[in-house]
Amino acid sequence: MRSNFKTLLFGVTGAIAIATLPAIAQANPINARITTAFGALEGKMLGLLSGTAAFGQGPGFASQFDATAGGTRDYGFYAGTGRMGFRTQDYNYFGLVGSAAQINGGAGSLGYVGAEAQVHFENLSVDGLIGVQMIDDMGSVMGGATASYYASENARFYAGYRYLRENHIYAMGMEFKPGTETANGMTMFADLRSEKLENASIMAGVRFSFADAQTLVEESRGTFVNNSYILDALLPD
Repeated sequence: MRSNFKTLLFGVTGAIAIATLPAIAQANPINARITTAFGALEGKMLGLLSGTAAFGQGPGFASQFDATAGGTRDYGFYAGTGRMGFRTQDYNYFGLVGSAAQINGGAGSLGYVGAEAQVHFENLSVDGLIGVQMIDDMGSVMGGATASYYASENARFYAGYRYLRENHIYAMGMEFKPGTETANGMTMFADLRSEKLENASIMAGVRFSFADAQTLVEESRGTFVNNSYILDALLPD
């Protein structure tokens, strides 16, 4: 049964990909990004590598595909996410998302489909997602929200809340792009996710964007959608 749900979810993600093919064919350029990070989960070393391809920059139709793999010393995981949506002239974003993850540890498998949005108020951005879980906990409501404050065009601080697998998860972190690194797209970040003190993940890493030279504000609001739940899914039930 769970295998059928996985097939369904990957089918939904595939449908998003097919629906975006016309826009992909016209998109110039493809905006790519690689993320690598290391940290700890329940006292065990954790590492991950993620690749992102985004089509459509600035106002208009946009789509994005993410693939992530990683693990601890005890187990590995991998995940894929597809999303499509629309950015307004004010760079507010509204779209649909489908995601599936296989975690070869106590967390099991997780998938979801839903709707997401991002709105901006000068230096403040708010991201939200509401959806239903697939594979495990089929049909359960999930979602979350994140508030981001841009202290400068290249510094972002954020805090958020997730409701996943009937757990209440809290997130906080920061991103910083040194002014000298704007041209080559390097961003440094640190992130903390916690459901309770003994169930927490903390990570630090770097992202390399191959899009045109952009500030962190431009990259986050006009090129990529930063709304991943894989770190939340790794926390045990």
